Amino acid sequence: MKTAISISVGVLLIGTWVAVAAAPRPGGERVAAVAAVRSAGLAPIGVEEPKYTYVGSKKCKMCHTDEHKSWAKTKMGQAFAVLQPDHSKEAKERFKLDPAKDYSRDSACLKCHTTAFGEAGGYFIPDPEDKKSARAAKKLEHVGCESCHGPGSEYIKVFMDILMSKRKYKVEELYAVGLEKITEATCAACHNEESMKIHPGEAFDYEKRKAEGIHDHQPMKQREG
Repeated sequence: MKTAISISVGVLLIGTWVAVAAAPRPGGERVAAVAAVRSAGLAPIGVEEPKYTYVGSKKCKMCHTDEHKSWAKTKMGQAFAVLQPDHSKEAKERFKLDPAKDYSRDSACLKCHTTAFGEAGGYFIPDPEDKKSARAAKKLEHVGCESCHGPGSEYIKVFMDILMSKRKYKVEELYAVGLEKITEATCAACHNEESMKIHPGEAFDYEKRKAEGIHDHQPMKQREG
């Protein structure tokens, strides 16, 4: 009887994994499903481990110091702090939120105020009693570089080689190892009608917004083409 029950639970968890694994930039539901599958000692079936992983914006700072410095001053660079109690009080009141509430563990907010929440290797809600867990989560707070440019585990290696060797390169070399092209869909993952600042029927002005509120752009002196 116990064996039959275990098999049934296993099938249910695997089905849950398959149903949510392909969802783009999901919230807490995928996190819960992944945790359930792994805690049951089951390997995800039919789902490959991610080829590239998230490393955090500080890794990008090594090569892109000026861009990182300017990003840190933007709303994206401070997005997680907004979720803290008593932060951005007037804005929260305007959108009918409780300024005294801590939203930093709310999955509905985290999916667009952190880097890759719910994705494998992305931001997760840390155990407050576990310092190691807190440090790992902290590096993916805010809308970081990888929120727009994709997980950097492999392309930062290429950037480091470029930096150290001072060689020329083409951006296609980076696209081949995980760097993502930024399109309107990149921004629309969060700047959509679920955002309090986008009203029903209102279109997100990508052409206007891609030039506002983002990091400074420095010339890539070693880039060809």
